[in-house]
Amino acid sequence: MSSIILQAHSLTKKYRHTVALDHIDLQIEKGKIYGFIGQNGAGKTTLLKLMVGMYEPVSGVIRINGTDITKIRKKDIYELYSAVFQDRMILPAMIDENIALKPKYDIDKNRIKEVLRLSGLYEYLEENNISADQYMTRQLTEDGIFLSGGQEQKFLLARALYKDAPVLLLDEPTASLDPISEQEVYVKYEELCKNKTALFISHRLASTQFSDRILFLQEGHIIEQGNHDQLIDMNGFYANLYKSQFSS
Repeated sequence: MSSIILQAHSLTKKYRHTVALDHIDLQIEKGKIYGFIGQNGAGKTTLLKLMVGMYEPVSGVIRINGTDITKIRKKDIYELYSAVFQDRMILPAMIDENIALKPKYDIDKNRIKEVLRLSGLYEYLEENNISADQYMTRQLTEDGIFLSGGQEQKFLLARALYKDAPVLLLDEPTASLDPISEQEVYVKYEELCKNKTALFISHRLASTQFSDRILFLQEGHIIEQGNHDQLIDMNGFYANLYKSQFSS
């Protein structure tokens, strides 16, 4: 089997009269980390949701392991991905059920602890004496657990890691985190993405140095791509944005 697991050819997506993506060509190789960056509205989230099969393009083809995505059952497509998008969903269920999205008898408790540690949430739960058997939200019980925005983000990352699909999709995985927590996630990136193909969206370029390939999107086009050093040497859009974010 080819090392290329995802391909997009001439992919175009419109919202009414607005072009979100314009004839995008893309190849994703197995086991590589890809960073998608660009300003709001550049088309980053749209591109990832098209690859997952959540959206349908106006034109163009998406292939998974060489097969047109329209020829694959949605169930089989979704099994390929563990995803964290900006639309958050916390269920009125116990913590471990919320992470595994499975009935209690079918949950791997050791795996729950492992993914909570990887996501950076385990210590908080331990320090506050919160067990995996406690309910979340207050729809079913008055003492249901509520998490802050940053903690919710870590929680959803734990859910994606528990699924353990071959491709990990992360849409702004550190957007709600404070700088210290954000740095902790970056340090763990290699461990989080171990043995996986990872595609993540970020507007904070501290994360992009971990990527094997960075794609800079602007107005629905990929205008630059390469690894961090190559894009810095190019001295274009990426290099200018990087310098602006890290200038003292």
